[in-house]
Amino acid sequence: MNPAEALKRSKRSLKIPSLMPVVMQLHALMSDPDVSVSDIGSTLTEDPELSTRVLRIANGALFGLTSPVLDPRQAATILGINRLHSIVMQAATTIAFDSEEARKDPLCQDHWKHSILVAHIARDIGKRAKNPDLMTPEELHIAGLLHDIGRAILIHNLRDEYVQTLALAEAKHLELIDAEREVFGCTHSQLGAKLVLTWQLPRNLAQTIAFHHAPWKVAKAIPSAVVVSVADRLAHAVQHNDLEGMPHIAERRDLFFLGIGMGQLLSVATTAIRTWSAIEL
Repeated sequence: MNPAEALKRSKRSLKIPSLMPVVMQLHALMSDPDVSVSDIGSTLTEDPELSTRVLRIANGALFGLTSPVLDPRQAATILGINRLHSIVMQAATTIAFDSEEARKDPLCQDHWKHSILVAHIARDIGKRAKNPDLMTPEELHIAGLLHDIGRAILIHNLRDEYVQTLALAEAKHLELIDAEREVFGCTHSQLGAKLVLTWQLPRNLAQTIAFHHAPWKVAKAIPSAVVVSVADRLAHAVQHNDLEGMPHIAERRDLFFLGIGMGQLLSVATTAIRTWSAIEL
């Protein structure tokens, strides 16, 4: 079965969560350069579950606010629309896959902690990179957050099979995407890209997710895939306390393409270590 056929089959057989209607409304509002902070805050207030999750994230240790934000309008004012946009996406995607079982599942928890770390690293790289064709730092944050969303679909629907896939990858010394192809006929990158398009999010976001494991196939057309790829590798290194030999995280061509130096990447890594210890779900 080729990947296209596997994706068609998976779309029929896998339960694909939907984004809340208010999230789609907020996404449209936040993409409007003339929207006001008041409009964003008022719209967010309409959904108590989403606004509660957003406030919990905003008041977490990662954002280091000097005093807590107590309502969505205040959050929009203090954090700004762009920063709030990425927080809304984090809140919405975790809600979409939320369940009592998921909250108790170490595999699900590890997935979201890794995704949040990649999001913060991608944003940090984006703030330092000189390549003018990259997404904005906040867009890179969202790309990092969703880069493995296809894994969430597989864990959500086929947890036992996915655990077997992880074991297969380890036993055969395969890359995870190759093991996924062997078991499911498609990869989490392909599934994630399909989900993003189903959610009517930007096509360049879907493309970035689709190629984050093979960014140099599309680097000129989709340069942000290189950022997410480096952020993903750095996140794994931080999680496994394996930061010796930075070249295995970012090659010279990665740094040259992005327009950052090894010293800057080391600074990103230092921040990432602090971020990892501060992540709360």
